[in-house]
Amino acid sequence: MSGRILLCCLAVLVCSSACYEEQIDQRNLDGEIVLPGDLVSDPRDAGIIYLGIYEGYDPDQLGYPYPSTGPRVGDNPIGDALPYGGTSVGAYTYACYRALRCQVISGRYQSLESLLETNPVELEEELVDAEDLYDQCSWYYGWNNLSEFSFIGTGQMDFVQDSAGDWVAPFRAWHTRIPSGAVLWAFADNDFTTCSPDQGPVNRRRSQDDQYFREGSNFNDILNFPDKYITEGDFVSGGDVVIEPGQTSGYSLRVDYRME
Repeated sequence: MSGRILLCCLAVLVCSSACYEEQIDQRNLDGEIVLPGDLVSDPRDAGIIYLGIYEGYDPDQLGYPYPSTGPRVGDNPIGDALPYGGTSVGAYTYACYRALRCQVISGRYQSLESLLETNPVELEEELVDAEDLYDQCSWYYGWNNLSEFSFIGTGQMDFVQDSAGDWVAPFRAWHTRIPSGAVLWAFADNDFTTCSPDQGPVNRRRSQDDQYFREGSNFNDILNFPDKYITEGDFVSGGDVVIEPGQTSGYSLRVDYRME
């Protein structure tokens, strides 16, 4: 699952509420995310899905489905949602051109052609083709074969379409607190609001091209303050899924509420 790439970043998100302590019971939590087929016709159009484990659910405080929060502190427009843990389906990846920073998500593209179809790149008044992208990535990352490309490939796709026409992807929240009665909640960031082009690794070829830039990466408080990043056209889970005593797998969460 490509969301594992993002787990190190997500660990930062939950440190205020779930920092590791030797006596805390932490386990993996497994399940699936479902995107309804009537909302999503192509998973390339779906952004990263961020899933959190929260104390409760409060659909009234913001006028749309949202986790319950703690008291408002400082300049934050709403209180911290205080996640116990979380994960993502998909991760931001640098697809070798600066024009694609914060635009490409792992687990969505079967081929370079598929990526460029939804993310066209113009260079010197000409559109980049698959051969150009291959050559640029080979230079930037040192890759010599398509199998090395971390953001394309049929074996790396997150979502599969089920018999009902919905798109289903597995998730695993690693080493997290999962108290009975906690709830699962998620949202899909379809317009990449959660990504900052000023974060992430520095240009790996800076010594050759003498250009300073960062590859782009997610902000570090997404699960704590998701409302900061949810915008029109994003999807959120319309109902909560409650953690059952002793159950660490088999959960299914539909992300089926479109923000207007």
